[in-house]
Amino acid sequence: MKKTIISVILLVIAGLPVAQGQTVQAPQMIQKKENKVSIIKVFEKLSKVSKIPFLYSSTDFKDVFVDKSEMNYSSLENSLDLLKKNYPIEYEIKNNTVVLRKTKPRLSEVSIASDTITTPIQEKKIDEIVVIGYGKVKKSDATGSLTTVKIDSENDGSPVSAQEALTGKSAGVNIISPGGAPGAGSTIRIRGGSSLSASNDPLIVIDGIAIDNSSISGSGNILGMINPNDIETYTILKDASSTAIYGSRASNGVIIITTKKGSKKTRYQYSSTTKVSYNPNMLDVLSGDEYRNFIKNSYAGNPAVINGLGTYSTDWQKQIYRTALSNDQNFSMTGAIKEIPYRLSLGYTNQEGIIRKNAYERMNLSLNLNPSFFNKHLNINLNYKPSIENNDFVSNPAGGAASFDPTRPVYDSSSQYGLGYFIWTDASGKPITLAGANPVSILDLRKDESQVIRHIGNIQLDYKIHGFEDLKLNVNAGFDVLKSNGDIFVPDNAPLAWTSIGNDGQGLTEKYVQKKNNLQFDAYANYTKTLANHKIDLMGGYSWQRFWKSYDDNQTNLTGTKIYRDITTQSEYYLVSFYGRLNYSYKDRYLFTATLRNDGSSRFSKENHWGLFPSAAFAWKINEEEFLKGNNFFSDLKLRLSYGKTGQQDIGGDYEWMQTYTFSQSNALYQLGNQYYQTIRPNGYDPNLKWETSSTYNVGLDFGILKNRISGTLEVYKRTTDDLLNKISVAAGSNLTNMIFTNIGSMENRGVELSLNTIPVKNDNWQWNLDMNVTFNKSEITKLTLVDSPNYGVNIGNVSGSTAGTIQIHSVGYSPYTFYLYQQEYDANNNPIEGKYKGGLVKDKNPMPKSYLGISSKLSYKNWYFGFNGHANFGNYVYNNIKSKDYKTKVYSGNGTYSNILSYTAEQGFNDLQLYSDFFLENASFFRMDNITLGHHFKNISSKFDLGVNLSVQNAFVITNYSGLDPEVYLGIDNNIYSRPRSFLFGLNINFK
Repeated sequence: MKKTIISVILLVIAGLPVAQGQTVQAPQMIQKKENKVSIIKVFEKLSKVSKIPFLYSSTDFKDVFVDKSEMNYSSLENSLDLLKKNYPIEYEIKNNTVVLRKTKPRLSEVSIASDTITTPIQEKKIDEIVVIGYGKVKKSDATGSLTTVKIDSENDGSPVSAQEALTGKSAGVNIISPGGAPGAGSTIRIRGGSSLSASNDPLIVIDGIAIDNSSISGSGNILGMINPNDIETYTILKDASSTAIYGSRASNGVIIITTKKGSKKTRYQYSSTTKVSYNPNMLDVLSGDEYRNFIKNSYAGNPAVINGLGTYSTDWQKQIYRTALSNDQNFSMTGAIKEIPYRLSLGYTNQEGIIRKNAYERMNLSLNLNPSFFNKHLNINLNYKPSIENNDFVSNPAGGAASFDPTRPVYDSSSQYGLGYFIWTDASGKPITLAGANPVSILDLRKDESQVIRHIGNIQLDYKIHGFEDLKLNVNAGFDVLKSNGDIFVPDNAPLAWTSIGNDGQGLTEKYVQKKNNLQFDAYANYTKTLANHKIDLMGGYSWQRFWKSYDDNQTNLTGTKIYRDITTQSEYYLVSFYGRLNYSYKDRYLFTATLRNDGSSRFSKENHWGLFPSAAFAWKINEEEFLKGNNFFSDLKLRLSYGKTGQQDIGGDYEWMQTYTFSQSNALYQLGNQYYQTIRPNGYDPNLKWETSSTYNVGLDFGILKNRISGTLEVYKRTTDDLLNKISVAAGSNLTNMIFTNIGSMENRGVELSLNTIPVKNDNWQWNLDMNVTFNKSEITKLTLVDSPNYGVNIGNVSGSTAGTIQIHSVGYSPYTFYLYQQEYDANNNPIEGKYKGGLVKDKNPMPKSYLGISSKLSYKNWYFGFNGHANFGNYVYNNIKSKDYKTKVYSGNGTYSNILSYTAEQGFNDLQLYSDFFLENASFFRMDNITLGHHFKNISSKFDLGVNLSVQNAFVITNYSGLDPEVYLGIDNNIYSRPRSFLFGLNINFK
């Protein structure tokens, strides 16, 4: 028995069989070196023979030796399987790279005489390879703040846009959709905004191509061309250490989209989704009978108003909304042609809006080729993604449908005006031009169509120098070219031609064309070397980008004799960059990263062309320290520290720093005698315009516990932006305009992020994955003027119901877009007293959430799965402009027209317009269940294919106390009532064997 105890102790310590006659199935950790060779030598030989790079930690494997007689180098896969079976390794072949990890003793039975003992297993996932700026890195070696989001096709909710698929999936990333219009894009904010007037959008890189973030005429989404089914992963770079390598365009973070690549295994996949959508919420307005009763009670002494009422009961909202049917079809194939791996996918999306005539159509193709030459020393990655988007836009009639008189008919053939649709006319029968247009006539008679054709592609060459394989050269050349065509048409005599355009019954025809031609070239060298406990990874390169665009817009009456608009513009700018990065690790435990990028932008004068953006980071793998060896609680523990600077040059215009001139349009010529001359007007400018610079501090802790059943990240950050690019007023006569872009002011963002990934249940039949992230963020303006002034502020936030009303302000000591309203006074019953306020305007509350949350769950049982995704905002305030612009006396105007009102207004609303009362400012905290999915795999239905089906619901429910239609409103002013639809989906997936 004593011998057995000693043997067990030695086994636990060394992982070796120590007693004669014992049977051991555990992998050997240390072996005698007789006829043995270091496993590192085996890796090197396998890599050389197979021409495939191996990624591993030499420190982990330095004490592992292999029996030479066991090895057969003719088959890479067989050799790796043999090593996995007999030695402490796990492997994964990913992106043409073999990733290796050393394992700890598995759950093994050791028979010693009649006694049996069990040694516990320490499971860890194979170290994930993540894409970073100009390269890849093991996730365990990353020193910066980054998040990788992998698309789970079973639990993604069948998104139509790339932004939808990312909603709620990452801490620090807040995504707000603008409403329910099909094809519309979403606003993405990473750790809040870093600017006031410049862009706050993150840089988006698709397969190495940094795309232009500016809007596209004729499209509602800059990422509309990307099919979510083609996306493999998103990598979100958040702190300056990870983003500084992108320099001038990275102050708002970076999102790297990596699409699916080819493989040599032939595979065909088809998926189809059918969706039925409806409007779950309509505004509660007065019906025809309720409206007549309200008018009769309100104007009891005015028979002329009462007698002017109609006799119909028209529900205008039902007239414009519909149940929408949409479908999405995708086909992909992978394989190899003469040893060249490829992936080809085709996608078709046809999405109807819940407002009639509103529709979006997308056709896209994605082609990827990955050939290798010279014994895999030269690897080529070729991507090409053409797409066509067709849009049928509507001039959103939802507001008009809510306010149009419900006692009027949709059609009226008794008038010679309006083309058979009801139109407001005066006593003489002529159209009233100061009136709202029939909302159904707007839908039926106004045509607004566009087509966007876009081509994105690149070729990337990665060459490993023969005889000096530690050095790689990488060249990437790409393009992003698009053309957008749009047509708008309104016929003569349409109601809209009388109430807008020229207010004279003349229709409109408009044609616009936008072109963009963006080119990119990158070249960098990457040198890696491992010397004993030291590993160096050095990269340096050059980048060149050109952004060119033109826009032509001609708008006239139908005969062309009256010009409403005639615009022709063209502009371009260049970015030239030099960059470098050094990664150094000691014992694979202490990690250091330093980056430096020098950017030159043509958007600034020669004196301010260049901006230098450095960063540094340190990471410590605490779980690799001796004092945590043998610890069974922490499976991963890494501390990260980083600091860096990034820039901002996306100020909207390309020539804000230089003197420019504007030619007058053809409808604004100067007459001199009998001749008309085109005039030239100088524009304002600031020759001293320079970079906006953001500095970021970040502290992060990555952890995994209970064999990584629970893993996550805790981040604390602070970001300060200086030399804010802001549009400010200038003194009369000091410039050629009263407003210019200039560098003035500072802003600060502070926050905490927590991400948790858990596996509460895992066995042979069941698995439950539950992921959650939460972010706390606070933004504050710290400087706005050269000389601090507590009373200075920039008024913003226009509201409907007033020609020049604003309700928000940028002010020092407050968050951007802070509300600036009068404090409402209330009576003893807590009812607002109309027109009575506490003093003057008060800065209070803001639309930015104090915290936001994302949650994702997937429960699998055999071939069944059930999942959901949701997100929430807490502490965000919304100004209910739909309610504030509604008031009782609005129902009748002096020109003989009538307007409907909300039921709330009729019962307890104000008599007159009270736009600037904080009574309409509401806490709009919410939780939205984005999607719920139930699916099943039929794996044995045929020998030729597997079949999967699923049922889903999108926008399943919203929990909130906000009284408006939807609490999720970007920048906090709710005056858009295109509701987000609720949709039910049926999905079909076929994988051909």
